[in-house]
Amino acid sequence: MNTLLHLATVGSTHEAVAASEKVPVFIFKHSTQCGVSSRAIREFEAFLGSEAPGFGYYQVNVIESRAASDELENLALVRHESPQVLLMWGSECVWHASHGRIKSEELRLQATAIRKKQTS
Repeated sequence: MNTLLHLATVGSTHEAVAASEKVPVFIFKHSTQCGVSSRAIREFEAFLGSEAPGFGYYQVNVIESRAASDELENLALVRHESPQVLLMWGSECVWHASHGRIKSEELRLQATAIRKKQTS
């Protein structure tokens, strides 16, 4: 399984976005008090377990790390929702999904698409 790093501070959020300059980065915004988010994190974890290396993987718990979550919204220019997955590349959000749209198969499709863009 790929390494999942946790974002707990504004600084760590900036580091994750900066990392997207070198490799595409998936960021999962998780609410620890939401049933829908519990289902979505299982999809994200299934994706992590099957995905090849070459991406950064992060999680921010939106309730416990509110400042980090808010800063991510500002940097990504995507309205906050949780659960939510952001795909950052070149410090920009190039794709995002929330709630029931978070599926391991869709995440794999996005990973494949970004790989094709990297090699073209």
